[in-house]
Amino acid sequence: MSTHCLICDSSAVVSADAVKAVVLLISTLHGFLRAARQLQPADVSPSDSICMENVLTLLANGVKASEQKWTETQSFLKDVQHFQFRQYGCLCLRCGALFDENAEV
Repeated sequence: MSTHCLICDSSAVVSADAVKAVVLLISTLHGFLRAARQLQPADVSPSDSICMENVLTLLANGVKASEQKWTETQSFLKDVQHFQFRQYGCLCLRCGALFDENAEV
């Protein structure tokens, strides 16, 4: 069952937990892809197939970069919760209303 806005009855409602999950996913992918782009495999020509060592190095660098971005992401999430949601759990993307999911009409 989707949550509808109490003001405009829109179904374009996002919860604070959903926003947190999306921000963490995007931040992790950003750190991972940034590290992958910076990886310059030594002694590999374009015609050579990618060896398992290069793939594992790519994965390790991506995870490391994602971990380093964690603190920055946490402070951003704290700001989102404070300035966008305040003490409420849901935000209507259509009219901007803030409310709790279990609030009654």
